[in-house]
Amino acid sequence: MKKLIYTIALVVLGITSSNAQEPDRKKLEGKAGKERTEGRQRLERDDKLTPEQRAEKAASAMQKKLNLTDEQKQKVQSIELDRAKKNEEWRKQDDKSIKNKMEERKAFMMASKEKIDKILTEEQRKTLAIAREDVKERMKDNRGKRQK
Repeated sequence: MKKLIYTIALVVLGITSSNAQEPDRKKLEGKAGKERTEGRQRLERDDKLTPEQRAEKAASAMQKKLNLTDEQKQKVQSIELDRAKKNEEWRKQDDKSIKNKMEERKAFMMASKEKIDKILTEEQRKTLAIAREDVKERMKDNRGKRQK
């Protein structure tokens, strides 16, 4: 009987320690029931996209969330293309200080948001504002996880 208990304890200890050694690969349940992986995989995929692809991806996502008309989607896509090209340009510039870059980016982002808001209807603006708040909350949550 003692051998059986020791064997079970040893197996449990082995399984526990081997699970503790696996890399952190959290999976989240997506809205459509699909699993999505959290972390760098998504960021690495997005880094390989051209500015045009990024703009199309962003405009399509907004069209799905906000039920944009084709005209609205085209306008949003052109704004997103400007934003993507500007971000690409900023990534390549290393001579400016980080603080100046951040202030310039923030001003440009606010201008882009205002342009997009002018295109949208009141209901679409409310939906987008809620989505933006959700993103802010997720970013705050993720920031806390990274600092641990």
